[in-house]
Amino acid sequence: MAPQGSAIAEMPAQPQTPAAAPAWPPNFSRNVQGTGLPGIDGGHVFLWNRPQGFDPVSTLRVDRHVPEGSGEATHTYKAIWALGSSGPNNAGYEWTITGELHNRALASTGAQNVAVNGTIFKEANGLGPVGPSWAGNFNCVDTTDEPDPVASCIGAEVDVSAQSPTTDRNRQRVGLQISTGGVPGAHTGYGILMGNLTGSVTDRGFSFQGEGTYGIGIDAAAGRFTGPAILLGSGQSIGLDGNRDGGFSRSLGFDGRDLVYGLGGAPVFRVSDTGQVEAASVREAMPRPPQSSSAPCNPGEHAWDAAYEYRCVAPNRWKRATLSDW
Repeated sequence: MAPQGSAIAEMPAQPQTPAAAPAWPPNFSRNVQGTGLPGIDGGHVFLWNRPQGFDPVSTLRVDRHVPEGSGEATHTYKAIWALGSSGPNNAGYEWTITGELHNRALASTGAQNVAVNGTIFKEANGLGPVGPSWAGNFNCVDTTDEPDPVASCIGAEVDVSAQSPTTDRNRQRVGLQISTGGVPGAHTGYGILMGNLTGSVTDRGFSFQGEGTYGIGIDAAAGRFTGPAILLGSGQSIGLDGNRDGGFSRSLGFDGRDLVYGLGGAPVFRVSDTGQVEAASVREAMPRPPQSSSAPCNPGEHAWDAAYEYRCVAPNRWKRATLSDW
């Protein structure tokens, strides 16, 4: 033991041997920024989580927070970016992101078994209007310059496959469900909005394809509308005998002045706002002659039989004219 008050010389600290870095798989690019490579080349990442009990921890989670004041105009910050590329000799079925969930859980009111779920919370910032928000944004941009493309360019496709042949009386297989509002009294501008740039054309706004059978094309019976259930502008019409190619010959619409039933593009029947009716011809299929000149009637009604034409000239007051050959 050293004497009290004496100094003790300490041994110099020994350098710590750094731990060996984990070995990367062959041809795995740890950082491709600035290299010109299209994403991570040659690497494979497979995350598998199958706990014995309930595990609330995400298999993969990326927390991406942009500090205040660090943003740049026109700059995009990506939490996860999956970049893929295919070549002309590739057999296909290249998916950049796949969400697959094998659901065998019992149905319950709180069940949220989702293969892919995108949620964005639009929140007040205390400074001004909050920017646009998309829960899911899918773009398909055709830059091939093919005059008549033979393959589809689809922004979003939802396939719901009913594998069981039994009748689904509850109709719980839904191709697309749009739920808006959030709380009672909340207002949503559009349930479904379709918009074209000036000069661009969408061939079919909504189209039902295939050889299958549909129960109801458009069902608005359960809706409560502050305006018309279907709103058409001046000059628009509804095709009545369309085929799967989009052709039709009969239509019903409004030309800006009259309600018009047309055939082959020409008007056949018109009704004006004043009630004036124009028709190519009128045929009364049932004669219904009055039994007497005082039979019940309203002014303007008329009837006929083989001998007379009848006209109601006042309430319950008929007159008739004789029919003759010439």
